[in-house]
Amino acid sequence: MTKAKLRFRAYFWLMDICLFFAAFGLVDWIIDPYDPGNAPGWYDILAVLVLFFNGLVPLFLMVAKFMRDDYAEGLWRRSLVILAYGVAIVPPILVIAPWVLYWSFSPFDISLPASYLAFEDFFYDQDFKAYVVIGKTWLTFMLLFVGIFQFLRWRDSR
Repeated sequence: MTKAKLRFRAYFWLMDICLFFAAFGLVDWIIDPYDPGNAPGWYDILAVLVLFFNGLVPLFLMVAKFMRDDYAEGLWRRSLVILAYGVAIVPPILVIAPWVLYWSFSPFDISLPASYLAFEDFFYDQDFKAYVVIGKTWLTFMLLFVGIFQFLRWRDSR
């Protein structure tokens, strides 16, 4: 195997590892077994690994053109186009949808669903710090890139 082929394969291997850690991080986020203050040492080390493979490695893979062959380059372009559409479309939906739901329910004196109230509380009534918003947005962007890339790769293999 030549160095170029190994480099191209390493790109996909790193993508696979990133997808694994994205799934692992999602499960950890859902289960949420520890508070940050009382987590054991091994859990903190695992959290650093998850953050490394969810944030820094995808960032590297996004800019590492030298590791992509023609197929990976095509997937990269398609992934970013889909991601750009999502970044353009989803925020207005998240802002407008609660208003539409509220205006839909309020004329009929129907109580709003608990899911709406939870969303409204989270989205509108929080006191966010800018660095938290930027960090979460960046991490979400990286994870979406990995997920879309892997989905397109899977779809192409069918």
